[in-house]
Amino acid sequence: MNAVGWEETKRQVRERRAAAGLPVRSPAEKQAAMDRLMAEVRAYRLAEIRQEQALTQKDVADTMGVSAPRVSAIENGETDRTEVATLRSYVEALGGRLRVVADFGDTEYTVA
Repeated sequence: MNAVGWEETKRQVRERRAAAGLPVRSPAEKQAAMDRLMAEVRAYRLAEIRQEQALTQKDVADTMGVSAPRVSAIENGETDRTEVATLRSYVEALGGRLRVVADFGDTEYTVA
């Protein structure tokens, strides 16, 4: 059995994608996809916390003073354009406290 290194495997995948007419994603596109995935994972965890508390999206929406579809959007990872106040309201409706942290690599600063 011949061992193939990771870089060779990635090269082969890029070649096969190109040969099949599939787009080859740039590093920026790959990072954007990973960021979207992580947002969805975090949002899914928020929905789990809500469900553990036997709350419906409507319950949370009523507490927040927003619509149930707005709560659904938060729980589906659509938080890029969500105001901090809305996220704070959501977290507080679940009994939590929102913390906003600015990460500068070697230093973190709690903003709110």
